Parts: sequence; C-alpha cells; structure tokens
Amino acid sequence: MLNLGTPEIILIFISLIFVGLFIFGIVVLLKYFFKKNSDQYIHIPSNTYRMHFESMQPTGNAEIERPKKSGEERKTDVKIALPQQSEIRYVKVNEIIRCEADDNYTNFILGDEKILISKSLKEYADLLKPHGFLRTHQSHLVNPQFVKSWLKEDGGTLLMDNGDKIPVSKPNRESIKEALGK
Repeated sequence: MLNLGTPEIILIFISLIFVGLFIFGIVVLLKYFFKKNSDQYIHIPSNTYRMHFESMQPTGNAEIERPKKSGEERKTDVKIALPQQSEIRYVKVNEIIRCEADDNYTNFILGDEKILISKSLKEYADLLKPHGFLRTHQSHLVNPQFVKSWLKEDGGTLLMDNGDKIPVSKPNRESIKEALGK
C-alpha cells in the first residue's frame, strides 16, 4: 500500500495541473499551425462585392462594377461598396467628395456624412482613379467635381465645395493642375 501524506498529494495534484496545461498548450499550437497553413492556400475575400440592380452577389476581386445598360453605361450609376462593422454601404461614386487616410483606415466624406472604413487609402485610390479621382497628397484623394478653387497658399491647396482645404504635395502639383485644367 502507498503511504501518501498531504505534501505528496499536493505535489501530485500540482504535477497533474502542469501536465494538463502542457497538453492544452500543444493542442492550441497545433490548431494555430494548421489554421495558418490552411489560410496560405485558400484566400477568399469576405467583404468584396459588386453592385447589381437585380441582386447583390459576392465576387472575386473588384468592388466597383458599372451596371449593364442597353446602349451606354452611365457614370452616375456606378457604386462602391464600403464595408463597415455592421453593414456594407453602397455609395454612388459621384457622391464622394473626398477620401482621407487615417493610419490604416479611410474616411469617406459625402456631403454632410463621414464614413470610416477599415481599409487603406491606397486600395480606394486604385479603385477610384479610373473614375477621375485625384491623389493630391499621400493622405488625400479628391473628386475633381467638388473642387472649387486652387489656393496658392502653402505652395498649393485645393478648396472644396464644402469648405475643406486639401493640401497638394510638391510632386503632385503639376499633374493636379493639368487634371483640373490649369
């Protein structure tokens, strides 16, 4: 028979706890590595959508699509998907006044509304450039339809219709002036 006292029982109990934690740690690590490896091979964007009038269906890569019209496509109907935490907003591209970078987030300014999106400005600059948007600065993207005037202060600043002043970086000055018609 085993003659176990209180100190031995406590030692066995502590040892069992450590063995259990060790096994739990191994299981967690294995799950992590298997999940990480499976993510390397299968990547499906979950918040990318195209806008259709009949239905909204997830697609592979693009977030903007012109609706199919008989004859010609109208730019005013082009929408962009803006994924937020609780919804995906579909906004007409011609209603976007400007976009402003905020670290890895982008603020969309639409008239009297401001929408914060958790994607970088670069992603939206690539999507909106074909629709005439201008990258005036590393943290600013503007819709030229809403540019009121070019202010000569600080080497170049755009005054928007809503009163916002947007800086124009030195490397972009000439191309922005050309795009706006000098």
